[in-house]
Amino acid sequence: MPLKTILLVGALTALALPGFSQTGKVDSLESLVRSVPSDTTKVWLLNQLVDAVREKDNNKAFTYAQQAAELAELLNYKNGYALSLENLGWVLYRRGDFSKSLAVSTEALKLNESLKNTRGIARCLINIAAINYEQKRFDDAIRFFKNAYAMAYKTHDLKTMARCYNNIAYTFKGLNKLDSAAFFAGKALVLGKEAKEGYLVAFSQRTLGDVAFNRNHSKEALEKYFMCYDMAISLDNTFLKSSVLHRIAKSYHAMKQYDEALNYLHDNIAVAKTYGFKDELERAYKLLSEIYFGLNDLKQAYHYQSLYVALHDSLYDQRGQEQIAMMQIRFETEMKQAQIELLTKDAELKEKDLNRKQVWIYFYVGCLTLLCVLAFVFYYNNRHNRNARISLQQKNREIQHQTLQLRNLNSTKDKLFSIISHDLRSPVASLKALMEIVNTAGLTQDEFVEITKVLKRNLDSVYDDLDNLLLWAQTQLRGINAAPESIDLRAIADEKINLFAEQAEKKKLKISNLIPEGFVIHADKNHIGLVFRNLIANAVKFNRTQGEIKITAREAGDECEVSIIDTGIGIREADLGKLFDPATHFTTPGTHKEKGMGIGLLLTKEFLEKNQGSIRVSSKAGSGTTFTFSLKTVRQSVEV
Repeated sequence: MPLKTILLVGALTALALPGFSQTGKVDSLESLVRSVPSDTTKVWLLNQLVDAVREKDNNKAFTYAQQAAELAELLNYKNGYALSLENLGWVLYRRGDFSKSLAVSTEALKLNESLKNTRGIARCLINIAAINYEQKRFDDAIRFFKNAYAMAYKTHDLKTMARCYNNIAYTFKGLNKLDSAAFFAGKALVLGKEAKEGYLVAFSQRTLGDVAFNRNHSKEALEKYFMCYDMAISLDNTFLKSSVLHRIAKSYHAMKQYDEALNYLHDNIAVAKTYGFKDELERAYKLLSEIYFGLNDLKQAYHYQSLYVALHDSLYDQRGQEQIAMMQIRFETEMKQAQIELLTKDAELKEKDLNRKQVWIYFYVGCLTLLCVLAFVFYYNNRHNRNARISLQQKNREIQHQTLQLRNLNSTKDKLFSIISHDLRSPVASLKALMEIVNTAGLTQDEFVEITKVLKRNLDSVYDDLDNLLLWAQTQLRGINAAPESIDLRAIADEKINLFAEQAEKKKLKISNLIPEGFVIHADKNHIGLVFRNLIANAVKFNRTQGEIKITAREAGDECEVSIIDTGIGIREADLGKLFDPATHFTTPGTHKEKGMGIGLLLTKEFLEKNQGSIRVSSKAGSGTTFTFSLKTVRQSVEV
């Protein structure tokens, strides 16, 4: 894994920790955004930044949302583009640009519907519902909020469910349905705590405070508002802080504690001015004017009334334009819907006319279809008969092939019994005769030692022949499986040379292992050990006294070639083609009348092929023999 990806994963994990502060989270996200390339990860990080700062710094949130949308569109990253539009719609709503917010949120909703993103659909419905609330379309707002809740409930999205209940409560509060508002705010509070979302818990407390205030329970309202205020400070949520400061001031004003009210209102103005919360600023100016008028400070009352009127007029114009824009959007939407309905009606009429014409078409087509069916039946019967003949021919070929396989298996069986009855019987009979001589009385010590040596030699020969025979029989009946590993070729050659030290000494043979140190191949260690054993055994068996055996190895492209070279009696050219063919199996005594069954080379060939290798031989009668086998090197096997 690249280092940058590891660091990014670690950083995102740290951001998810409960103890990580909101400011630290924003700083870390901004640092990551600057360091990552412009890919889908950057889109995701930008959207996380929007979510982190949108209730604190609306201007920053707007910039990041635009960047995310532009990059996602450039990358054709649909999921990221849908989330970017959704965030941009909410930021525009917070900025009071309701017409643009509605257009962007509607586009995000359609995209999420095409992607079947249930959570995204729910969040877009919340945006659209909030815009309806601002336009005093409370019934439509509640309907959209409830639809959003149903979507969130399907995916058990606690955060979105809590948002929906909070907004439903807030809307009922706007309708002065205080019991309903209190009911949904209480449910939102429970869900917010379960989701561990501080902002949603604070929102619920603020709404419960509003319900208490509207019931003229100012002290209870203050208690709820201060809970919200403390959480807004801990979350560094400037919008929540600004909105609750105004409510605290209203509560103190209702309780005629004007100094407290003024303190909180001035704090509210400072936050609203810093972050551009014009609606909050408008309400603060109006309440300040009322408080100063009540204190008989007409100068200050006039000052804040003037500020209120100027801002109210500005916002009134803006709201009027927004209202016109919203009406225009709704008009265009309704026109499009009317056009769709008109086109649908026209299509229905055309379809009815087409259906009448199609009745006659179906009649003629039915007649034609009947003729085609009859023709097809005749064609199908003919084709079925032809396929049956082809299938029969195929079955006959399969039977012939199976017959040939059975003949080959029967031939293998006959060959196996021939080896056991003839080639193995002879050395066993020899062993029996030697044992009878040993059992006779009157042998001298020297005669006994000499016979024991002959007995051991014959036992070694029979043991090796039995070992090869059993392995060969296994390959014929069940097959063999290789377990490749990295093996030191020189070390395994040395091990097998030591097995023939005694036979080599008797023939005064010189065996040289010329394989370089550290020459490593990729194959089954046991299989290659058997290959060396059989080839060295043949070289010893058919070599002359004071002869020489050399074992060499060299790299040849992506393979290595191993050669066992002897100075023995060689092989006739007519016999070279028979060595590796089971059908032409033969055996020849060694230079000291050593016996064998001649299956060692068959087994050698099969083991090499199982390890993706091959073997060849070159020889002339009287001039020695060279067996060369090829295997993959370790380096090549890793690359493959």
